[in-house]
Amino acid sequence: MSLPTPLSKIYSVDQLKSDFRLMRRAMEEAHPGLHRYHSRDSVSRWFDAAEARLTYPMTELQFRRAVEPAIDQIGCGHTDLYGSKPYVKYRKKHPSRPYPVDVFVLNHKLYVRENRSTDTTIRRGSEILAVNGRSAGTLLNQFYQYISSDGYNQTFKPYVLNTGLFASYYMLAVGTDSTAQQLTLRDSTGRVRTLTFRARPGTIKVSADSVEKRVIPASKPRKRKPNPSELNEEQPRTITFSERDSSVAVLKINSFSGGGQQAFFRQSFRAIARRKGIKNLIIDVRGNLGGNSATSVRLVSYLVDKPFQAYTQVDALVRQVSFNRHLGWKFWRFWLRNFFTYRTTEGTFRRKGVTGLTKPTGRNGFRGQVFVLTNGGTFSAASIFASLAKQNAAARVTVIGRETGGGAYGCNAFTSPYMTLPETGVQLRLPLYKIVLAIPGTDQGRGVMPDVPVAYTALDVLNARDLDLEKVYELVRRK
Repeated sequence: MSLPTPLSKIYSVDQLKSDFRLMRRAMEEAHPGLHRYHSRDSVSRWFDAAEARLTYPMTELQFRRAVEPAIDQIGCGHTDLYGSKPYVKYRKKHPSRPYPVDVFVLNHKLYVRENRSTDTTIRRGSEILAVNGRSAGTLLNQFYQYISSDGYNQTFKPYVLNTGLFASYYMLAVGTDSTAQQLTLRDSTGRVRTLTFRARPGTIKVSADSVEKRVIPASKPRKRKPNPSELNEEQPRTITFSERDSSVAVLKINSFSGGGQQAFFRQSFRAIARRKGIKNLIIDVRGNLGGNSATSVRLVSYLVDKPFQAYTQVDALVRQVSFNRHLGWKFWRFWLRNFFTYRTTEGTFRRKGVTGLTKPTGRNGFRGQVFVLTNGGTFSAASIFASLAKQNAAARVTVIGRETGGGAYGCNAFTSPYMTLPETGVQLRLPLYKIVLAIPGTDQGRGVMPDVPVAYTALDVLNARDLDLEKVYELVRRK
């Protein structure tokens, strides 16, 4: 008799409920935004309903499928469940069967980006109406239950699927050994066909899961022309000067993580200042999933002409969590809670030095027109940048594209360690600080809304058209 694999290992009801109750207790104790958008009664009902689904022994994936919708309803894009380390390790060695087509999501519809199947009659751009008898709309609604986003935001969810993770979420939602064996397609002529096939030998194998689901899997798809409006480039940051219009410079910031960012900003804005003809600056943060929020605030300081407040609070509910042995980043959290936080009059624990004013960068600050490009993948620190830039340099900053995936008024993050559930090994990403931006008005649970919305068609995506950039040049010509 063969030993069970991490995919097939069964956990008892007692084990499942023990893990779930620990997870629930941890979130109720320490999650700073558990009730940011929903009442205590609503959150309690979701947790109760999730536990009520744990009525029979389950695999790890079935456990996640049962409880993750409750986690994602909270409205925190930094809170999510991930596979256990044995599960992820096994999947890397034993990848799932190839998904027969590379798909993309647009306006709640599915389209073929690339045909990987044995049927050569499938055309790029064909709309996928159903997969194995399940309608595309039904599948997407199901997938979205397993993708956390801030507040009520809906642009982040399709962005995640479009980063090469459609097959992973299909596995999570439908089953560990599921793949598309039957597709119902509608081509450009309106003809509808239902095809049964297998993927071509030697095509891409996408793993069913990873610890960090939002990272493109290590095994990459066959090369295809990227869509600039959605995909994140590998190079973390670049500066270019437009050959099309000598008055335009372009900063592409793919991440606020990693070293060398302060030096990059200094060098970039110095180079811009030396070119006296640069009157327009494009800052492209599409697909920027965040990183160091202090770095994003620093970038804002190059654009403003007076001091501004970035945060009204960066607060944790507790100084020391009761479940510390299950939570990672112990050394960093020890220093943070003991030396870099103070107790507020409200009883929370605030990060020191975050609510003061940030001065404009006096040397080589940019005072021309700024165009910030955003989409659903503009998340966390990148969304903080877009929100603060729009608020504090409103006369010169124009946001172009689509609603950011991150909240316009902040998020729950700053430090977000992983909690390992002891029975199943499933990992919960748990943010410990509530970030509130110094933005007037009331948080409606939405991202930063574009001043100039830009919509794409399926043909635009297939042809890799960058309509956001085109809109900038159109606006520059008008001015």
